[in-house]
Amino acid sequence: MARLRGAWRALRRSWRGPHEIALFAAAYLTYFGVRALTEGGIPRAVVNARDLFRLEHAVRVDWERPAQSVILHSTTLRGAVDAIYIYGHWPVLIVGGVLLFNLARPQYFRLRNVCLLSGAIGLVIFAVFPVAPPRLAGLGFVDTITMHAHGYRTVMPPSLVNEYAAMPSFHAGWNLMLGIALFRATSKLALRMLAAALPLAMGFATVATANHFVLDVLAGCAIVVLSYYLVEHMERGPTLVGDDSHARARGATHPRAVRGRTPRGERHSGAATRRAARRPSRRG
Repeated sequence: MARLRGAWRALRRSWRGPHEIALFAAAYLTYFGVRALTEGGIPRAVVNARDLFRLEHAVRVDWERPAQSVILHSTTLRGAVDAIYIYGHWPVLIVGGVLLFNLARPQYFRLRNVCLLSGAIGLVIFAVFPVAPPRLAGLGFVDTITMHAHGYRTVMPPSLVNEYAAMPSFHAGWNLMLGIALFRATSKLALRMLAAALPLAMGFATVATANHFVLDVLAGCAIVVLSYYLVEHMERGPTLVGDDSHARARGATHPRAVRGRTPRGERHSGAATRRAARRPSRRG
């Protein structure tokens, strides 16, 4: 039985990588499939977007126009921000996830579980509160991605995804989670600065390219922080599925005592004490 258990553990370790890829592939298809199936009516999404923009104006966080005006006056800056939005999300998440999986496994599992939990919360919001992005809300914003990066709309065509589900923004939220995971996985200053810059750059890019409102970004980050807290709280209890590294670490730190036996060092010292007690005392 011990050999069978050892073989089963070895098999699980050898299949861990493909297992994680399959899990994320299933979650990815579910995310976009449900997002498309629950697409709200376009008029309702536009009304919600305009209500959201009025709320931003009331609380003075309507920073979309100033952010977009900065990049529209510079071709170089606009191209850089478009590239951050296109290549700074899924490609960066995949590369970061692979690095964490191989170099900092506990942080990888936490990143995975936070993404899955926050994505499930997001699907509910997409269904009950559809929101058009600024570029489709009739508010006068410029869709810089469609105008200057035609290939992105080809790879991610509107027929595949629900364009009217801008709230919350997981472009910003999941990049924040990756930044937290990378920051906690390293002590190198340069890497920590990069981890801090990733979510800030993506947050600005989502707003400046007119793909999300400021409140979309704040909501996405808030949901990720809440999911992070819940996942961390669950980790203090039973180990999450797929991550037995914490349990092994706890076992290594607190080895089980053998019943009925005195620890080895104490046994030696006790025997020496008894021998010394049996020796006749010599008086000079």
